[in-house]
Amino acid sequence: MIKKYDNFFPPHIQTRIFGYIITSNYAIGWDDSTEVQHRAHPNLHRRFILEKDSEWWLNPILECVLPKLTDKNITKEDFKEGYFNLTKPCDINFIHNHPDCYVFLHYSNCSWNPEWGGETLFYKDNGKDVLDCNPYVPNRGVIFDGSILHTIKAQNTLGPSYRFTTSLFFNKK
Repeated sequence: MIKKYDNFFPPHIQTRIFGYIITSNYAIGWDDSTEVQHRAHPNLHRRFILEKDSEWWLNPILECVLPKLTDKNITKEDFKEGYFNLTKPCDINFIHNHPDCYVFLHYSNCSWNPEWGGETLFYKDNGKDVLDCNPYVPNRGVIFDGSILHTIKAQNTLGPSYRFTTSLFFNKK
């Protein structure tokens, strides 16, 4: 299951998300693989959970996302965690999955040109053949079964210095 939604957030929420993204502090170490040799290529992220200090900006996001998950009986209580991911040109990203989750992925940059790259690739179970390729489209939301193998391709050097996504993870029932 991979569902795509263009113009996902209303402009005021999209602006709020991007503002929060660019003023957040990022940590080193988000890695998408358990293979030891991959640990030499950590990514930058900012993790968040639903708590008192995040409710003011996270609740409006969840209010937009949760109606798209009603067919899976997902509620606010199933929200596990979220991440702002920051990718730089030439970053290495590995094929991975999130087997016990449904994932909401949002392309959070406000502008993007197709020639800059930054697409998300979804793979068949063999991890070799592409099931779907999703270009980086600003304010596009993608909801998918986290058990689907996927990776991102970093933007090229013509694009912006930072490619931002927002990822929300919901526990499967």
